[in-house]
Amino acid sequence: MAKFYTCRNDRAFKEVFLNPNNSDLLKALLEFILKIKIDKLEIKKTELLSGNVNVKDKRVDAIVHTGNKKIEIEINSQYEKYLNPRNMAYICNTYQSHTLVGKEYNQQTDIVQVNLTWGLGKNNDEMKIYKIMNEKGELYVKNFIIYEINMDYYDKIWYSKNEEEIKKNQYMIMLDLDKKELENMPKDDIVDKYITNVTIVNDDPEFQKYMSEEEDKKKIQNSLLSEAKEEGISQVAKNLLSMNMPIEDISKATGLSIENLNELKKEL
Repeated sequence: MAKFYTCRNDRAFKEVFLNPNNSDLLKALLEFILKIKIDKLEIKKTELLSGNVNVKDKRVDAIVHTGNKKIEIEINSQYEKYLNPRNMAYICNTYQSHTLVGKEYNQQTDIVQVNLTWGLGKNNDEMKIYKIMNEKGELYVKNFIIYEINMDYYDKIWYSKNEEEIKKNQYMIMLDLDKKELENMPKDDIVDKYITNVTIVNDDPEFQKYMSEEEDKKKIQNSLLSEAKEEGISQVAKNLLSMNMPIEDISKATGLSIENLNELKKEL
């Protein structure tokens, strides 16, 4: 049986929400998050160009224009330490690209990043809003805003089975529900259309093939990183052993067992 990919996955999110026929889905989601009324959405190409090798050719998950806002959307399926500086690099790139257009620097267009992030913790706030300001709360620029959305907050609401809260937050909750769970969601036109489209995407053999290959790549990368990390720890342990540091202290410092350290000692 094929795996069901929710919109916690950035590829599934793109396939559903960046489909030109589904602009109403993206509109409903952004209206809920930003607490604004959106009359029209314009989805832009998401290629970021930069001289910075760490940013060049990176595709953000979505860039949307609406009214006086340019909104960049990032899907983070799990929280990692590198995400904040990485996402900061993306929005700064967007901000730079915007301010370089035209003859003057202006703050009439809000440059907004919406991070939908899982792994922040179920006890954290629903949302945090970041701006550039000094210790007195005085804004450095008024049009640079980051919304960090704690998606675990909405998972918690779903599992609470509080029907009123689920109904109120349904557009966020539905993003990470599997096929069976979606059947039990309170329905409206947006939820119905979302369920139809995310199901169509998952039923597409090309999408499943792509996702399978992507997951295989990630598993290989993680295995290689793990091996590299273990090799690095082993080398540190060998250096400490050669310095005659007590083996118990080395075990505490590296996390390696006394047995493993004794094996490494034989190699010296």
